[in-house]
Amino acid sequence: MHAGTPYQEDWGWELPVTLGGESYYLGMNGNPDRPGIDEGEWRIMVSKRRSMWQRLTGTGRVTADDPLLLLVEQILSEEPAINNMRRETGMF
Repeated sequence: MHAGTPYQEDWGWELPVTLGGESYYLGMNGNPDRPGIDEGEWRIMVSKRRSMWQRLTGTGRVTADDPLLLLVEQILSEEPAINNMRRETGMF
């Protein structure tokens, strides 16, 4: 796995990642419950970099058994300070 340098977007942070010959983007943003309290909601988005053909044909999407998605979930589930983790799926 190779992770690039994170950079700021208007909605949060993003970084490019390569794993197993596939290119991805990891996006992160937060929504605090209360200012100054570390009990808000974090969102981590995993998306694959897809060709125009893949986008047109609906192929190359992140699947439920995608290696990077599983790796991110494993890392987060092993962190004791993280609770209430859930997976959301999208149409991207």
